[in-house]
Amino acid sequence: MRRLLGRLVTLLLCAGPIFGWWETGHRAVARIAAAHLTPVARTRIARILAVTDTPEAVADALADAAVWADETKKNTKTSDWHFIDLTIQDRKTDIPMRCPDGNCLPGRIQVFSAELKAHHPDPRWSELDVLRYLVHFVGDAHQPLHAATDADQGGNCEQLTQPFHLAQNLHGLWDGGILATMDPDDRALSARLDESIGKMSVHEVHKLSEGSVNDWIWESHETALRDIYFKLHVPVEPALFPSACDQAPAEIQSFKLTVDPAYVDAMKPVIDSQITKAGLRLARVLNEAL
Repeated sequence: MRRLLGRLVTLLLCAGPIFGWWETGHRAVARIAAAHLTPVARTRIARILAVTDTPEAVADALADAAVWADETKKNTKTSDWHFIDLTIQDRKTDIPMRCPDGNCLPGRIQVFSAELKAHHPDPRWSELDVLRYLVHFVGDAHQPLHAATDADQGGNCEQLTQPFHLAQNLHGLWDGGILATMDPDDRALSARLDESIGKMSVHEVHKLSEGSVNDWIWESHETALRDIYFKLHVPVEPALFPSACDQAPAEIQSFKLTVDPAYVDAMKPVIDSQITKAGLRLARVLNEAL
């Protein structure tokens, strides 16, 4: 994932997972999406994933597919596709400027959505690859620190005073540290969230799933500013893009964060919401494309 997973020089999760949303979150997003596929979309996904066309088989295979983009990003040199560097000073209209040549998170979602819909992926990628990228990147788009930076590589440069469930920095706290305190695995997480979805009206579900890719990115960006940078009183820095944390502003390098249990509890509903929306929006993308 983004700098945590793209620029390994700032990886600070010790022996822990190295996935944005870590593995549990990505797999849960895929499982929620699988539960909301049309029969036509599910049949085609079953064919692409080479599994039996049943809800259970497709959900399991799509969950497995959801982490492939992280597992292969180093060899494929696609790390920059997992995030977009929107600064605190940026506006929504700055998204294209921060995504040169489409080689960033929203750009890749748009490319792979179109390729899956056209049935003619770029010759560099198989149809399976396109599906796996799309599933993963829609999940990435809903991790707030994949859509924001404060001259800190998306939260990778602010250290925790003590590790929190393997996370040692702010990005890791949001990638999986908080999530690790919530549900034991992706099956439990997706089942709990899908139960909540089942209690919503059709209109409510539709509202959660709508919007463009840039709408989702900006929503994540605003969440990062409101619930992470501002709430935790991270120093606001100029629009800078250090290539490593030792080049980040001194205020960022010296900032140390003690994880407050009250903050963790307050952020759990935010993470629930982001994963729920990611799953429903991924289902919409797949249903429209397939």
